[in-house]
Amino acid sequence: MANSGHVQQAWLTAVVESSDDAIASKDLNGIVMSWNGAAERLFGYTAEEMIGNHISVLAAPGCEDEMPSILERIRRGEKIDHFETRRRRKDGTLVDISLTVSPVRDESGTIVGASKIARDISERKRTERQLQLMSNELNHRAKNVLAVAQAMLRLTRADTIEQYLAAVQGRIAALARVHTQVATSEWKGTDLRTLVQSEMEPFHSDTVQIRIDGPTVRLDPIAAQSIVIVLHELATNATKYGALSVEGGTLDVSWDMAPGRGDLVLRWSEAKGPPVKAPLGRSFGSRVIERQVPEQLGGTARIDWLPTGLRGEFTIPPRYTLPIR
Repeated sequence: MANSGHVQQAWLTAVVESSDDAIASKDLNGIVMSWNGAAERLFGYTAEEMIGNHISVLAAPGCEDEMPSILERIRRGEKIDHFETRRRRKDGTLVDISLTVSPVRDESGTIVGASKIARDISERKRTERQLQLMSNELNHRAKNVLAVAQAMLRLTRADTIEQYLAAVQGRIAALARVHTQVATSEWKGTDLRTLVQSEMEPFHSDTVQIRIDGPTVRLDPIAAQSIVIVLHELATNATKYGALSVEGGTLDVSWDMAPGRGDLVLRWSEAKGPPVKAPLGRSFGSRVIERQVPEQLGGTARIDWLPTGLRGEFTIPPRYTLPIR
């Protein structure tokens, strides 16, 4: 029997030492009595450094009261299941863990200590935080898109219901395209060239020439939405009155990064269209073209109604351009 007990003890020790979970024990005063290899890997302390010392060395800032509370519950015979908290490693970094703490009893059944199993849940917590950030971002973007859509519905003017529906549908479709592109990149920005090509696609025809040119630039989602709205209004105007309304008309959409501050400069240049005159009044589209970038992004907008064709230049502050991945 004695040999059997020795074998069982050796087997239990082997199981504890081979576990991927950190397993430790402590007495009712919080003094560490055992410390397996996984605990060494998780917390950075060797068994020699921990055994005989107080478990509070692992207390994370703000969690100092947890350990005395856990020991008090253990004294009452309670078991703590999957308690999620943080602990501090030897190097000072914090780790998210899930704890299960159980009473340890002697041969008479008296509680003499506690056994603790700690599992690293840092990756799950990172994923949860990322998902929460994405959810918050999606909620914010959705509200923003709805606000823009409401403004479009409220401010769009037309002579007939058919014209009104066409105008609103075109503007909503432009919003949907940019929303899809930004969502595809998990709200981490979108490529400007892809954005421009996508927005110009509905306006291409065999009778006009649209040229798109510029370096690789990634845009913040806010800037992407604002630029698409401006491009859509410019293209709609060009289709009705400008270079895209006649055979042989040309349109150049180009951009570059300005020296110095690093502003993004986006240019719109029409040619070979009908003679252009500045509008007497300001439609919703005209107001969007002139105000969207200054009011939403803090940039500038310059519109020149030249006889040879409309010219536009928009500067977007560098905070709205993102590093190339």
